[in-house]
Amino acid sequence: MTPTPTRRHGQQAIIFVALLLFCLVLVTIQLWLFVGSLEAHLRGNRAMSIPAAIISATVFGLNAWMYFGVRRIERQDL
Repeated sequence: MTPTPTRRHGQQAIIFVALLLFCLVLVTIQLWLFVGSLEAHLRGNRAMSIPAAIISATVFGLNAWMYFGVRRIERQDL
């Protein structure tokens, strides 16, 4: 049994909103990492810069993966 188009559209909207909220959390984490590593750098503690950059790049990759997933869902809907 296939779902009706309006039901499928509603499910996609819920998934899209959930991804947006998760993206907001990830961007907040990136901002927190940036501020923390900048404060540590200004205090002279350069050891935190590399791990923060690696985690920030990972978070960016996760955001890009979600973006391309949403784009793929939009293309399937056409």
